[in-house]
Amino acid sequence: MPLLVVILAITSALANGPASDYTPVSDEAYTLDLEIDGYVNGAIDQNRLMTLNGCTLERDAAYMYALLMEAAEQDDIVLGWEDCYRSYNVQKASYEKRCPYKEEPVFETDPLTGEKIQTGSKAVRVCSGPPTARAGFSNHGWGRAVDFTDGRSVLTCNDRAFRWLQGNAHRFGWVHPKWAACDRSSLEPWHWEYAGVADPNLVDYNRLNVELLKSVE
Repeated sequence: MPLLVVILAITSALANGPASDYTPVSDEAYTLDLEIDGYVNGAIDQNRLMTLNGCTLERDAAYMYALLMEAAEQDDIVLGWEDCYRSYNVQKASYEKRCPYKEEPVFETDPLTGEKIQTGSKAVRVCSGPPTARAGFSNHGWGRAVDFTDGRSVLTCNDRAFRWLQGNAHRFGWVHPKWAACDRSSLEPWHWEYAGVADPNLVDYNRLNVELLKSVE
């Protein structure tokens, strides 16, 4: 099925209202609107997806991502991306790679000797590396999450770009979820989510010149 590729060209300075106009409505990805509209994680309608410099996101998230990236550039902050929207199949492949099944022995205790005896084996998932959500449960599947890079590798807690996001991402409805914070064992400084904006009517979508570029297989 052709993927609709859209380029978002920023045509003017940042929004006229104060930064607080874009205060996030949540501290994690906001997806209720998509669920109410009948969308399914990992199977977002192509017409609801937009792509900016290779990063495909849900339309509303893409608009604000474009503004965020423009602001970063104006502040001489280098931001790239490693992962954006993930289809269900991509999520599944990623989870299978990170958490493959492995055979583990099953033991029972001999009632006569008290010794543990292997009686068989069972397949269990053994995960490695950073945590990864099961297919259909990742906010990447809603098109409302981005794994950011500094142009070379994913962000760390000490990167200048990460500190810039901490101070500015909320201005555009983007947040760093609590589970990914740098003081957590599950830390992922690169993972940020679009949490919506308190008043969507304040977002001037007309500032963005949306040009249909082409369709590709």
